Amino acid sequence: MRITLLQQGITILFLTAWCLITTGVGRLCLSSTAIRFASRGEGLFLSAGIGLTITGYAVFLLGVTGSLAASGIALLLISLALISVAGWLRPIRTAPAAPSRRSVWELSALLLLGILLLAGFVLTLTPEIGKDALIYHLAVPKLYLLHHGFYFVPGNAFAGYPLLGEMHYLLALFLQNDILAKAMNYALLCGILLGMGLFARHVLQNQQFPSLSMLIFVSIPSVFAVSHAAYNDLFVTFFTLAAIYSFFRWSEDRLTAWLILCGLFSGSAAACKYTALLATPLGCLGILWLANRSGNGARETLRRLGLYIAAALIAGSPFYLKNWIVMGNPFYPFFYGIFGGRGWDGDQARLYDLFIQNLGIGRNLLDYLLLPWNLSLRAKMDSPEFDGILGPIFLLTLPFLAALRRWETPLQMILAYALLTFFFWASSAQQIRYLIPLFPILALVVGAILTRYRSRKRIFGLLLCIVAGSLAFNGYHIARGFININPLRVVIGLESRDHFLSRTLPPYTMYRFVNQALPPDARIFLIYMKNYTFLCDRDCYADAMFEAHTLQKILREEASPDRVRNRLKAERFTHLLYDEYYLLGEPSPLTAEEKDLFRAFRESHLLELARQGPYRLDRMIVSSGRQIPPIP
Repeated sequence: MRITLLQQGITILFLTAWCLITTGVGRLCLSSTAIRFASRGEGLFLSAGIGLTITGYAVFLLGVTGSLAASGIALLLISLALISVAGWLRPIRTAPAAPSRRSVWELSALLLLGILLLAGFVLTLTPEIGKDALIYHLAVPKLYLLHHGFYFVPGNAFAGYPLLGEMHYLLALFLQNDILAKAMNYALLCGILLGMGLFARHVLQNQQFPSLSMLIFVSIPSVFAVSHAAYNDLFVTFFTLAAIYSFFRWSEDRLTAWLILCGLFSGSAAACKYTALLATPLGCLGILWLANRSGNGARETLRRLGLYIAAALIAGSPFYLKNWIVMGNPFYPFFYGIFGGRGWDGDQARLYDLFIQNLGIGRNLLDYLLLPWNLSLRAKMDSPEFDGILGPIFLLTLPFLAALRRWETPLQMILAYALLTFFFWASSAQQIRYLIPLFPILALVVGAILTRYRSRKRIFGLLLCIVAGSLAFNGYHIARGFININPLRVVIGLESRDHFLSRTLPPYTMYRFVNQALPPDARIFLIYMKNYTFLCDRDCYADAMFEAHTLQKILREEASPDRVRNRLKAERFTHLLYDEYYLLGEPSPLTAEEKDLFRAFRESHLLELARQGPYRLDRMIVSSGRQIPPIP
């Protein structure tokens, strides 16, 4: 099946409608506040943030009540559209925008930024191939749609993560459009760039390089990679930037509405990813620091803290409460020793902790001292070595701050926030993607550094060379990734969707065979198939983290092929789809005895149906000759 230009046009139309609806809903809410926005862009940025939260939780409510049927979602979309119309008709108070002049550096940065954004948009219009999207960002909403509500997803630990961003992807899947989900994520990148421009204008008021800061952010290879995939990192980044921006606006005029917005955005970030839980404690520290500086009384300070925390809890807690009820653990699958968790065990919890500790390049004292260097120059995509690429831009430019005699208050607070966030990241999962919410403000700091050194021509020239070299480094990796994906033919309909997915995802051909050849009541046990359950249209089970965990447990506990068959039959499996190399070859975690038992089981109870390279699909043979009954 080919993706036609008409289908791409419909996707863009749906994306435009989604942007208008979410922003209109937020605009209606903000129009009733006492805030006078500094510009139309500020009102648009904050309206989008509030609208994203409200729309996401509207879908969440349908999931909680088991109402994710076509009628329920259609009614919700119609209702949100009507509300958004009211929002767009309501005026919001804005101050007139001041004209700005752009230097030749800024105009050059805008041109390069436009080229990058165009390349990212082209990649956005391709079918989804992002591994985490296929494992859970899209796979879990797809299952919720199928079951018309939230439920415990066996084997997929990631279904227990906070999923506010994925509620929007669920709407895209309701419209049968995974590309729309990617486009939603791409729209968030544009929203972040708008927020960065506002930050440069209204917080770092003398920052003369906002476009260059935006270019630096988008050019980071890890940022560019997630911008055209249905991930949730840009949701977290958008909400985090909105929270920080609202905090600084509150620090200027102490209008309570700004503080409440800061709390709501902090909570919304935490409703997208566990790593964003740090935002609320850091917000509390910021409130206490300003109270001490301004000499506020304890009562007033406690009132402000209470408002901020209450707003953050309102926006952030629903997914944690859902997890507590459905999974038995509000932070599932973490803190297993304290809360436990449905479908999780001590072995998996121990292995998961070990997996997290093995991300990065070592955890001894020297590794921590070298962490900025390793992170900037030794990181690799799709590797335990930080699982991404940052580039040297921050490593080479931020040290120039040391020579500045005076740092304005916003810059001091930004650097303190960045340092505390980096320390937290360094002590947890060292994946570059988890640092992306920090990159917009660091890119703005680079712009502030260039601004401060602009009158010192030699140093300014050196900084420009560093920035240019770093952009070239990042551009090389981005170009290589673009060429590897080769998106143009599938985008304009000259390459079929199946062919594109077959050449970019090696297991796809077997998933397609399953979807086309197996009966609707088949149930497939996936082993080392990358857990791309989004690609499988039949009922399937896969261990999300440790792909042979369930099979290895069965082989360890059972002594004969017949008993292994009985265990799998009890789970109503009809087929096994697996990577023979990872299951039985050198990388396999199975012992020699477990491999022998699986081979004996396969010889006596499995019939091969299809094979492609290392991938093999087997059907279970039922001794009575009858088919295994489907799952009720």
